[in-house]
Amino acid sequence: MSALLWAADHGIVETAQHSLNASFGVSNNIKLGIIYDALSIAVHAGHTSIAKVLLLQEGIDPNFRYRSKEARSWVTFLARAAGAGHVDTVALLLSTKGINPNLGDGMGRPPIAHAGFNNQVPVIEQLLATPGVDMNGKDHHGRTPLAWTVSFGSEAAVAQFLSRQDIDVNAAIATDDLFKKGWTALMFAASRGFAKKVELLLNTPYINVNHQSSSGKTALHWAAQVGSETIVQLLLAKGAYPDPRDSHNRSPLIQSALYGHLSIMELLYEAGANLNTVTSTGSTALTSASGEGHTDIVVFLLGTGKVDVAAKGKEDKRNALSVAAEGGHRDIVDLLLKQNGQGFPNERDYMGRSPLSYAIEHGDLETIKLLIRNSSVIDTGETDANGKTLLSYAAQHDDPAILNLLVSATKVTR
Repeated sequence: MSALLWAADHGIVETAQHSLNASFGVSNNIKLGIIYDALSIAVHAGHTSIAKVLLLQEGIDPNFRYRSKEARSWVTFLARAAGAGHVDTVALLLSTKGINPNLGDGMGRPPIAHAGFNNQVPVIEQLLATPGVDMNGKDHHGRTPLAWTVSFGSEAAVAQFLSRQDIDVNAAIATDDLFKKGWTALMFAASRGFAKKVELLLNTPYINVNHQSSSGKTALHWAAQVGSETIVQLLLAKGAYPDPRDSHNRSPLIQSALYGHLSIMELLYEAGANLNTVTSTGSTALTSASGEGHTDIVVFLLGTGKVDVAAKGKEDKRNALSVAAEGGHRDIVDLLLKQNGQGFPNERDYMGRSPLSYAIEHGDLETIKLLIRNSSVIDTGETDANGKTLLSYAAQHDDPAILNLLVSATKVTR
């Protein structure tokens, strides 16, 4: 019956029928398996006439859960046709007796979700108009066709779903799959920077712009992280709270500092976000930006005159100067020193280490010089919790200039 597979692939009805007629000597189980293989090929290729012939064969289940040898999970013929965008084939399957229009694949995704994430707009429209199709049907993780379409479909595909008044725009992921428990379609759109899709969603009635996922994050957190100024503006204009906190007490403003999005930070600050929010680990916007080397953000924060420059982490007791020194961010070290003066470089963290200690370990000579010039006390023999001294950190580098600088700059003799 190999001719049947060839016919299904090429859309030759006569060959398919001839192969079926000549299969009287083939066992029923083998025959059904070949027919299902052929049907899968036909619906994916959009050969509706072939599919019609195959669906009429005795014992064929239109809801058969087909799994090819290379696939990780099964998929129905309707889902396969929907994903491929074949309107006529979808219509044939929908008209087949006993068809389940909501059975799609092993993940629980219905055929309309396949149409959505494959951007098959005419099929989406077709399925939305079909009685019995559940547009809000959730897969095994609680993700809806709309949420799938927002992530992978086009704006036109999303608009098709949103044209229906009974669409559930606030449906949230029910499991912790990929750490996205509680995510809504709006969060998927914001996290991917899809401004037009966010706008479409925000224009729907009853959208919850301040919904928080299980981690406490909102769509605004994700917009701030990806750096979409347009999405942040859209969310704020819709009434998004500018200073929500996640389960670690991180705000969107801290996200913007961490990822280096100055324009986002400015928008959030103007909207009323707190510059001195402290996370559960003690990080602030200033320490986050300083550690990542975002000089422009540090300049902005210091320019407001409202940030606590000396704030330390709750557990590690490290300040902005300490993390900037470790990262070798010389310009930020200079800015912080000018802001806070002498004494600042001598503060110790929970390991008994100073910013100078981290700068020496990093090995940036110019940063080391800056810190030495602004340090009131330099004790090269003092040990930290690791049992190391400034000199032992310097010895890790094959750079005599660092050692010579330390020896000549020592301000305390042991």
